[in-house]
This record gives sequence, structure tokens and C-alpha cells, in this order.
Amino acid sequence: MDFTGALSGLLDPQNWVLFGPPSVAVLGLGALLAGWLKLRRGVRTNYTRKLFHVLCFSYAAGIFVIGGTVAVLVFGGLGIGAMIVALFLKDGNILLEGLAREQDAPHRRFYVVVPFIATAVAGVLDNLLVPRFAVVGYLVSGWGDAAGEPVGVRWGRHRYRVRALWGVECTRSLEGSLGVFLVSWAGALIALQIAAVPWPPALPISLLSAAAATLVEAFSSHGLDNLTVQMTASFVAYGSALAAGLA
Repeated sequence: MDFTGALSGLLDPQNWVLFGPPSVAVLGLGALLAGWLKLRRGVRTNYTRKLFHVLCFSYAAGIFVIGGTVAVLVFGGLGIGAMIVALFLKDGNILLEGLAREQDAPHRRFYVVVPFIATAVAGVLDNLLVPRFAVVGYLVSGWGDAAGEPVGVRWGRHRYRVRALWGVECTRSLEGSLGVFLVSWAGALIALQIAAVPWPPALPISLLSAAAATLVEAFSSHGLDNLTVQMTASFVAYGSALAAGLA
């Protein structure tokens, strides 16, 4: 879908009526669940935040299959609106606490809002430039990137420092990066089936996409990896498929 078609779809009220309510439900209920798990059950933010991350990306993949680019753009637009609301939530609010890491203080809201906006920007660009393979970015970033932080928190022993956009120190781990790679490979393989790439070539294409995404994630600035990983996965999958005569 080109830019004109996407804009036309966004201006059609029927698409907002059709795709808006489930998108709001995913955003609202996902944030509530994350906040409840943290505040009521004592689950660490590293896990609750990634639960929300997985829910949103998985929903984006599903709604893409059902409604295409316009459905994803509706979700992204509502998500950006939700993140703007998050800027005004007070510490302790259940909608914020499951998403805002303690280690990002004093910029906790910044590192909730900016990564989500980066996610939406990457989703729009993928849909406009490589629409068939946008779903690869959703599942690699949504599942693979999400695996890195919990794996690193639980098993990370070999840590390395990465840049951050603003005001905090951030480290990742080799163990977390291995988790990113393995789950990204699975996500890419599933996504390529959605993109109608046959099984035999899907195996090496998914491997290349996962490896590239893992490398990019390891060096991306804290706060921007949702953009860099998502776009890398989609474009490497597209390029590999093109080279194999499948795109």
C-alpha cells in the first residue's frame, strides 16, 4: 500500500469503528494487566513491560493478517495517543507502573513513550516500503527483542554497556542476546509462513533475519531498538526473499 492509500484508509471512519475498539482494548487491558502483576503480585517491571510488548506486537501481527496496513496504522495511532496520556500519569498509577522501569529513573516516562513511538514509526515505514514482510518485523521485534531483557535479568552473566538516548546507563548481556536470536528465529519463521514464503527457503531467510536483528539489537541505543530491530528484520527478510526470487 502506498502513502496515498494508507492516508485514505486512515481518513475512512469505518476503519476506526472496526479496528479502533479492539486496539483500545489491547492497549488498555495490556497496561492494566502489566500494572496489576507488578503492583499486586510483585512481578518485576522487566517482565511486566515485556508482557505488554509481546501482547502489542502479537496483536499487530494478527490485525495485519485480518485488516492489512490500515488496521495496523489505526492501532499505531491509538498507541501513540495512549503514550501521550502516559506522560501525564503520576508515579504509582497502575497504567504506568507495569511499563516504566525503575532503572530508567528519573526518565521513566520518556522510556515508555519514545520506544512506543519508535515502534509505530517502524511499523508505518515497513508497511509502506515492504508491506508483505512487515509481519516479520512485528514477530522478531515483538517476540525476539522481548526475550532479551527477561533472559538477561534471569541468566545474564556476561554484560556489556550500550548507549542510551538520554540520561541513564544501560547494559545488555550475551545471554540475553542469545535469547533474542533464538526467539527471533522462531518468530521470523512463523512470520514468513504468514508472508507465504515456502518452508525450505524460509529456514535460511529466517536465520539471516534473526541474526541481523540480534546484531542490531546488541548495538542499538536504549530506547531505539524497537525501531532498528523491527526494520532490520523486515528488510533483511525482504532482501533475502528478493535474492531468492521469492519477492
